[in-house]
Amino acid sequence: MKTNEKPETKVCKYCKTEIPYGAKICPNCRKKQGGGIGKWILVAVVAVGIIGAMSGGKKEETKGSLTVAQSAEKTGEAGNAETEAPIEYTECSVDTMVEELKANAMSASDKYKGQHLRITGKLSTIDSDGKYISLRPEHDEFAIMGVQCYFTSQEQKDRVKEMKSGDTVTLSGTCKKVGEILGYTLDIEEIQ
Repeated sequence: MKTNEKPETKVCKYCKTEIPYGAKICPNCRKKQGGGIGKWILVAVVAVGIIGAMSGGKKEETKGSLTVAQSAEKTGEAGNAETEAPIEYTECSVDTMVEELKANAMSASDKYKGQHLRITGKLSTIDSDGKYISLRPEHDEFAIMGVQCYFTSQEQKDRVKEMKSGDTVTLSGTCKKVGEILGYTLDIEEIQ
């Protein structure tokens, strides 16, 4: 018997009787054999969906043209206004912020989230990837809660390269998030 020969019969998927190998319909139960093109279309749709799900959701930075508003913001031109009012920062310490967060996280969130702050604290962590630094309270060396401060310019990263953990740091920025577990998140605008 040759290995390349096709068998003469096969078993019906439904009634399990032996039928001719090439039969598209079972002569016994009259049911269609084989999945035909429908199952392959289904397989293709599922495969495309899986591939799309795996590759989707990535946020890509757009490099190129700016919108009019972004361009005006970048160059300092703001619509019809002659000059913008300088940002007023609220002075506070990491110690005070953490105490208020421990006392009432909801109240601390209302007070600090979205606000322009000038904060002072001990430099705790300097991220090796150059994305952020963490400030902790002055008198709590092992504090978990603090302020995670994200860099917004290369100049800020260069300033921090001259510092070391434990230094007292004052910086200005906008508080973006408040969480009762890890503390505050702030985008740095200036390091004093």
